[in-house]
Amino acid sequence: MKITKVEVHHLQKQLSSTMQISRGGFTVRNHIIVKVFTDAGITGLGEGVGNAEYIKALLNGPIGKMAIGLNPLDIDEIRRELIDNQVYFERMGSSICAASAIEIACWDILGKFKNVPVHELLGGLKQKKLEAYASDVYWENDIDKMLDRVRAIEEMGISTIKAHIGYKKPVEDLKRVKAIRDEIGEENKMIIDLNCGYNYTETLEAISLWEPYGLTWLEEPINPNLYCEMGQIKSSSVIPIAAGENEFLVHGFKTLFDNNAVDIAMPDIARAGGIQETMNICKLAKEYNIEVSPHNYSSGVLLAATMQLMAATDNCTLLEFDASMNAVYHEFFIEPLIIENGSILVQKLPGLGVELTDEMIDKYAI
Repeated sequence: MKITKVEVHHLQKQLSSTMQISRGGFTVRNHIIVKVFTDAGITGLGEGVGNAEYIKALLNGPIGKMAIGLNPLDIDEIRRELIDNQVYFERMGSSICAASAIEIACWDILGKFKNVPVHELLGGLKQKKLEAYASDVYWENDIDKMLDRVRAIEEMGISTIKAHIGYKKPVEDLKRVKAIRDEIGEENKMIIDLNCGYNYTETLEAISLWEPYGLTWLEEPINPNLYCEMGQIKSSSVIPIAAGENEFLVHGFKTLFDNNAVDIAMPDIARAGGIQETMNICKLAKEYNIEVSPHNYSSGVLLAATMQLMAATDNCTLLEFDASMNAVYHEFFIEPLIIENGSILVQKLPGLGVELTDEMIDKYAI
């Protein structure tokens, strides 16, 4: 089997609610989706997450062209040719994101070819359902608006909440931490994502102030390049530290782990190098006794790939779920997602169980 065409779709959706984080905000959501065609008539979907315009240009240009003629059933060949076989190694950035998109699509093709879900190709089903957390409570000047969002999520049946704060200094955002904890109760999990918005000193202050509120983890407190400082933060923190959405390939995560920088690793399949690379990251994390909760905040294609990977692992915890309706999300799934008691059931259709319809392209493509 050979790849005959790589078709790139830039989907965009206007926000229905605010998305204010520590370092700015958003007005639209962008998704770069690839549809990989083969001479056997089987197609697969993948996604690259990052700078949409850069990834699109690479997929329409050199990365997409390199994929033509490769065997999509040979994942090692795909990885070797798109990631490891260049004269100058691309170790991170948009090139890896673009290659990730094609690699994901090849797993979708392989699952369809063998008529099995991707998790069966990754070692079999180890988790039938995945405990989910909703990651779309964003910073608001009006705290009541944030609490309204929390209540809407709880009505969906999800009780674990992640809030994006850090737009103000730690002492000022303490009232938001307290308000959310009071709303969800002591029995439910609460995560705070700083989106790399604080410096080292501010992070230590935040940990000291927010520790009484029982955070499950504090995510991406500082610039992801500061491995040493991250290690110092983790070593002194009573709150678990999570990071990794801005890291690439196994080698990047080994650097993170060797610096003792995280309690929870958060590789993004559509950024870190694809499904196989993320499985390798999970195996490495297990050697370091580190839990994995993949970053997963884009379209339904990434959600499907993340669910399939997590279902085949035993050291992945908490599925990130976008409850905002701001993304092109549920439309991708051939069968509707089922949420039961805060968990999402793993689907068992061949491949990833997603499709890109003409109606979706007409509605969202730019």
